[in-house]
Amino acid sequence: GSGGGSSFRVTPTYQGTHSVEDVQWSPTEDTVLAAAEAGSGCVSIYDIRMKTKAMISHVAHPGTDVNVISWNHAVANLLASGSDDGVFSVWDLRHLGNNDPLARFSNHRTPITSLQWHPTDESMAVCSDEDATYVYDLSVEEDAEEGGDAATNKDDEVPPQLLFVHCGSTNTKEAHWHPQVPSLVMTTAATGFSVFIPSNL
Repeated sequence: GSGGGSSFRVTPTYQGTHSVEDVQWSPTEDTVLAAAEAGSGCVSIYDIRMKTKAMISHVAHPGTDVNVISWNHAVANLLASGSDDGVFSVWDLRHLGNNDPLARFSNHRTPITSLQWHPTDESMAVCSDEDATYVYDLSVEEDAEEGGDAATNKDDEVPPQLLFVHCGSTNTKEAHWHPQVPSLVMTTAATGFSVFIPSNL
């Protein structure tokens, strides 16, 4: 280009009225990505071959910001989203926009700051501003005789999918599964980082 000595030009492809808080590439489609939006509460799916607009956009968390998303690499049609109101949800992308989430967890009181699917199973590591990291196993279903619904939980109940809580850090922000060491989790926080394997995984 002229003037700045740059050899490339950056052209905005997608412009919206809300900030994008997180993006995740599809684990199976090399041109598809998901975006989490602040302000609108939307989760949107884009194909970079189709410029200027989302293929699908769904208000996943009405009235709040969507902070984080995570695409399941073992089951590519599952996407999780976490929001400012402490709720995280799991969506079947084959029906996004046409139905409720497969599961919604509303037992956190502070914003969800990180969530990530386990690389090989249906577990998920979730962080919130509650100074803890939570491990959920989404393959666990509530017994029918308990009278509950596994898809949603009441705010004051501990969901049966909650397997493990790691405490001791302050202002936990990120959690990541180790790609080669089964069930090893690393978290970051204001007090440093932690590395642990949940005792029941």
